[in-house]
Order: sequence, then C-alpha cells, then structure tokens
Amino acid sequence: MRAMLEVRDNSNRAARNSTSPRFVTPSEVEAALGLEDLIEPVSRAFQAYSCGRAHNEMISLHPLRDRTAGDVLVKAATLEGSTVFVVKVAPWFAANVADGKPQGGLVAAFNALTGHTIALIDDQHRISDLRTAAAGALAARVLAPATVESAAVLGSGTQAYWQTMALHRERPFDRLYIWARDERKARRLGGRISQRLPHLTIQYVGAETAVRQSDVIITATGAREPIVRGDWLHEGQHITAIGADDATKCELDATTLQRSRVLVDEIKLATETGDVHAAIARGQYRADLLAGELGEVLAGRKMGRQSESEITVATLSGLGVQDIAAVEVLLRKMGEKT
Repeated sequence: MRAMLEVRDNSNRAARNSTSPRFVTPSEVEAALGLEDLIEPVSRAFQAYSCGRAHNEMISLHPLRDRTAGDVLVKAATLEGSTVFVVKVAPWFAANVADGKPQGGLVAAFNALTGHTIALIDDQHRISDLRTAAAGALAARVLAPATVESAAVLGSGTQAYWQTMALHRERPFDRLYIWARDERKARRLGGRISQRLPHLTIQYVGAETAVRQSDVIITATGAREPIVRGDWLHEGQHITAIGADDATKCELDATTLQRSRVLVDEIKLATETGDVHAAIARGQYRADLLAGELGEVLAGRKMGRQSESEITVATLSGLGVQDIAAVEVLLRKMGEKT
C-alpha cells in the first residue's frame, strides 16, 4: 500500500511539475533578446493584426492620486497560429525615473492550446522597450525619407535611446539633435548614444530648433501637452511619436496631424489614446482622416511614403500582439518548448 501511495504521489508531483511555469529573470531576458531579433517578427505581428488575425485588449490603471506620477498598462493579446498568448503588466512611475531605477514589469506567457502558464517573465520593461523600438524601426522603413542626414530625439529616457538606435539601423544619419526638459539627462543620453554611434555629431538644442533642423523626429516623452507644433514642420519630414500611450498623454499638436499623413498601430486604439485622441477631443481632427495602420502598409495593402515632399507621422501606442512576437522569440532562444 505504501509503495502504491508513493507511486501515486510521484505521479502527481510529475504532473504538477510538467505544467509549472518557468520564471525568467531580467538578466536572462537581456542576454537572450536584442533589437535585431524582433524587427521582422514584430512586422509579421503588425501585419497579422491589421489582417484581422489577432486580438488585443488594454486596460490603463492609475494607482496614485496624481495620475501623472504613475500608471500601469495591462495588455493582453492572442495571435492566430501562435503557440502562445500573453498578458503583460507594464508599470511606469515617475519615482523610478527620479531615482534612476528600472521600471517594474511582468509578462505572463500561456500555451495557446491549453491555457497552461508557460513562463513568468520578469522583464523590467525590456520586452516593451525592444518591441517598441522594433516598431519605430518599421515605421522608419516605410515612412521616413529615403535619405536622412539629420534626426532629432525629444526625450531623454530609455525609449529615446532605443528609438535612435532603431532609426539609425534603418536610415543611417550623421547629425543628431537632442532636446529634453532636463539638459543633464539630455547630455547623459547623448553620451550613451555616442558610445554606440561615435561618428554622430550631437547637438543639444531647443525643441523647435531640433524639429526644424531634422529630417526625422522622434518623440519619446511622457508629455501631457504637445511638444511638437505643426508650424515648425517642413516638407519631407517624418515623425515617429511613441510616448503618448494613454488618454492623458499628448506629444503632437493638432496642426501637426492636420499637415501630415498619419499612420497608427490600431485605428480604434488611436482614437482612445494619445495624440489622435487629444486632437479629436478638442474638435480639431477626425478619425476618418487617418491614413491607416502600420500593419496595412507593411502587408502591402496601403502605401507608405507617397512622395518626397509629404510629411508623415507614425503615432504608436503599442499593441499586445507585439509582445507575443517578442515572447515567442525569447522562449525559442532560451530553448523553451511552447
């Protein structure tokens, strides 16, 4: 009898262990995942989403009384044909920025056939950072001018760095203008970029000068009011705006949108968050003016840049399906069976 009980107990333990999720540490994520790994998988994810083969949901939470001091985005997504689906919790708190600490974050990956939890990934925002950078690279690929001599980045945080790297990968340039509210942080960002791209000429200037002097503008801030004015723009420019990822944030004024051909990651999401939402709420823009979704362009269903003279904008809030693409790559590189 004791032997039978031991066999049954061992069998139950094995069954539990077979469905126990793997815990992935931040250092494991950093070692396994790079920007170059994600650009094409994220492209395929965008295309699938815009072709109706994926589902995405987002909840925006504000744990603190001061909504500008911190927020938490909860994103969930499924992708037809994928072996996994994901739920991501992505916090951002001003206190972490002030203290120089990483933001928290957790991505849960589930088996798409059984619902079993495959992995709990303590990514400390790295998956979000890299897949967002991959989206910026793709926006530059289809919307930026064929030749870029100068670029501007407005912002000084992690995404300001990664978006600059992503843009340079798709459109190498020689001159970079940096603006941030805190010049010390701007110069810190410049030093970090110089380590990777030592040939760049970097200048620290005001926002207007940065915009006027550049072929491509990146906005990567937590701004609640526009930092780019449409009357600063000139023909042929492109803007990738990635900071306004909820309904409280806005980086581009309505004139910028009105003067530009605007692509978004998802039409409905764009009307509920960020730059497009803010302009619509003020009666200065309409959803039917949007040129379409980035995934439609990547799939060849709509055109990217149509002429050398047009101004283009990609304002991106982020889709959960991008996280699926990143998690699939991560788990494959770590040898995890899904």
